[in-house]
Order: sequence, then C-alpha cells, then structure tokens
Amino acid sequence: MHWKSPRGFPSCILWFLTNCKFSIQHSALNVKPLVSIIIPVYNVEKYLDKCIASVVNQTYTNLEIILVDDGSPDNCPAICDAWKERDPRINVIHQSNGGLSHARNEGLKLAIGEFIGFVDSDDWIEPDMYEILLTVMQETEADITICKYQKESNNLKESISIPNSPERQICTSEEALELLISSNNKISTAVWDKLFRRQVIGEIHFAEGKIFEDSLWTAQVIGAAQTIITIDIPLYHYFFRSDSLAHNVNNLKCRFRDMTEMLERRIQYLHEKYPSLENLAIAKYQVYCCYNYIQISLNLSQYDTDGSIRQFLYNSFCKWGGNKNFTIGRYKLGVVCLVFRFCPLLLPYIYSLYRNMSHCKKMKLILITNR
Repeated sequence: MHWKSPRGFPSCILWFLTNCKFSIQHSALNVKPLVSIIIPVYNVEKYLDKCIASVVNQTYTNLEIILVDDGSPDNCPAICDAWKERDPRINVIHQSNGGLSHARNEGLKLAIGEFIGFVDSDDWIEPDMYEILLTVMQETEADITICKYQKESNNLKESISIPNSPERQICTSEEALELLISSNNKISTAVWDKLFRRQVIGEIHFAEGKIFEDSLWTAQVIGAAQTIITIDIPLYHYFFRSDSLAHNVNNLKCRFRDMTEMLERRIQYLHEKYPSLENLAIAKYQVYCCYNYIQISLNLSQYDTDGSIRQFLYNSFCKWGGNKNFTIGRYKLGVVCLVFRFCPLLLPYIYSLYRNMSHCKKMKLILITNR
C-alpha cells in the first residue's frame, strides 16, 4: 500500500503507528473478559470438593473464583486453602459467621470481574455453564443470562425447565420481573442460575441477617437491567438438603418472618420503580400466605402448637388488603384467598377435600383407561 504522509512526517513512521494501532485494537477484541464466581462456604465439607471442582474445570477458563469461608466449624476452611494452593485463580476469604448474605456481599467487594456468577457450595455446575451463558450474553449484549437447572437430592432428580418457552427468550426488565413474580419457574428468584453484568449490580447489596434474601436482590438487579435472556438448557445442579437453613422446619418462624419481609420490600420496590407490577406482586404475596397457612395446618401443625405462625401469616395476608388485588379469572387461587380472608380455619379442610376429589378423579380415569 502506498502511504502519503503529512509534510515533514516520515511515511515509514506513519505506517508503523497505523499498523500498531490496528494490532492493539484487534488484540483487545480477542481478550476474554474476567468472570468472577462467588461461592459462600459454610458447613458443607461433604459437598465442597465436588462444587469447587465443577467450577475449576469450566471450559471457560478466565475466572476469578472467590471462596468465602463464613466461619465454617467443620473442615471447610482447610479445603478452601488446599484448593487455593492448587489453582492461582482462587481467592479465599476467612471470616466470622455472618450469614449467606454477608458472605455474598464480601465476595462482591473483592470481585474484579466484568461479569459475576454465584454458586452455592453444596451444588455443582455443568462444565460449559459459564461459557454458554457468557457467549449468549456477548452475542445479544444482554445484562443477565439465565439457564435451566436440575433439582437433586439423594433420592430425586427433577429437571426444572422454563415452561412453554423457546430455546432463548429475550425480555425487557419489566417483562422479566413479571415472569419472576408470576413464578412457575419461568424465572427463579435464585442467583445461582444466572450470570450478571457487574455494572448492572452496581451498589445493590444482599439484605444481611435474612434468609430468602434472593427474592428482593434478584428483583432489584433485574429491574436495573436492560435486556435479560433465558435459555432452556440445564446447566446448574441444585442439591436439596433438608438440613439447610432455608428448609429447616425447626426454624419456621424465622423463615416466614424473613420471607414476608423480603416480599413486602419487593412490593415497595415495585411500587416505586415498576408500579404496573405492584398488584401482581401483592397477589403473589397473598398466595404465599395462603399456601403456607394450609401446609402448616395439614402437615406441620406440631411446629405451631400455639397457632402463632398461622396467625402471623393471616395477619400478613390481611395487611395487604384481603383479596381485592385478585383477578379471579387470572389466578386459580383467587377463590381460595377469598375464603382465607373471611374464614381461615375452614380453608385447610376445603383444600384437603379438593385434593382428595382431584385424586379420586385421577384414579377413576386410570381405571377407565386400563380396562
């Protein structure tokens, strides 16, 4: 190529600078962005090695892996340190016990990646999880990508898919929030089946000292995003442990207190930022109160001998206006909530009768089919 340089400027120097600039730009385009993976660790020594190995062995290798030892009383601190010695991408934080939210917040403070992911320390992930989520994010310029997950226990393996969804679904923040609130696993409140662009998280912190903190945090981060992509591919393995904090029946009062608080704060957030979704959020809050009242009455009454938990759920339900936020045609549980509002003691018996009738209909159908 013939280079015509400005007067007094050697053409060879101009050629060198132009090609150098092109080379730098080309190299910048090929730099793999850093993905920070935050793993809070507490009392999971039986599961921790499998979890960390699944992250270390990702096909996407430009990772910062942050293990937050939250004052674990078992062998987890030593396991974390041993993995740090084996892999320079791993950083370990040792701290006194502050809870899951505090551990995640500390991990966010340390993380320097352009993208953020979370993994719970008793779960594990597919080898290509972050490569797939990041590729989709870069192709679509999305702020959050969300995958399908599998719920597993020692006796269960259940695939949690996105019902009636295409392989990819592109959502605005308002559309994604509606899917999050309406539930049915379209978008879960969990943080571990997602990859986030760091700038969208900003200064949004997890509420500390609470369980079910994801319910509020995920809504706030989705609300701050522009584009959210869901993909119907199972990449995360959620291991269900009955002894975990979120599922411990001996901790029922704490569970319901924290969950109702997180849902109420989510309603307030939507009232301020997305008022068109406020009534939907209130309706789902009321369904939550109804459902758990029924479950305690029928299956867990031994943990609520004085009825205080059920009274708390009933009061929480009534605080948000009874059933006025329900569109009966849209919510199948609208009638149930109407009964709950005016005759709560009757609700568990009506629900039980309905379930028995439904079971009889199914059995009758099976018998007819097998004749």
